Amino acid sequence: MEETQLDGTSTEIKDPKAVLDALDRAKKDAKTFRVQSEDLQKQLQEVSLKTEAMKSKFVNTKINSYLANLGIQNSERLLKYIKVDALVLNDDFEVEGLDEQIESIKTDFPELFDPKLLVGGKADAGNKTPIDAKLTASQIQAKLVLG
Repeated sequence: MEETQLDGTSTEIKDPKAVLDALDRAKKDAKTFRVQSEDLQKQLQEVSLKTEAMKSKFVNTKINSYLANLGIQNSERLLKYIKVDALVLNDDFEVEGLDEQIESIKTDFPELFDPKLLVGGKADAGNKTPIDAKLTASQIQAKLVLG
């Protein structure tokens, strides 16, 4: 058989058993690496989920702290109007974009930020609606005598 030389290598297989053994080892190594890769990807996904959960808790804590500094009593009512997805946590672990959202909410719900507006219009509600109570005979006579 004629031997062909390509860059100092031979295309003729001198030991087929060694080649098959090397192929089997390569298959085993590939399977091992694939299993390790799948395990590492699963671990990465779990760590990513935990990281997102911790980030969410941290951002919520920062939001509550910010609202408490503003003196807002009912911060849980306000949280449902804040778009947490639009907020960005910077390198200094400060929440960016919260000020703009709070200003927008202040225009929509001013009563959350000013306690006077929270009760405004409701504090004297009893004075505006007359009470139709039946007067007793004694009360009618007292009213006529006293004027």
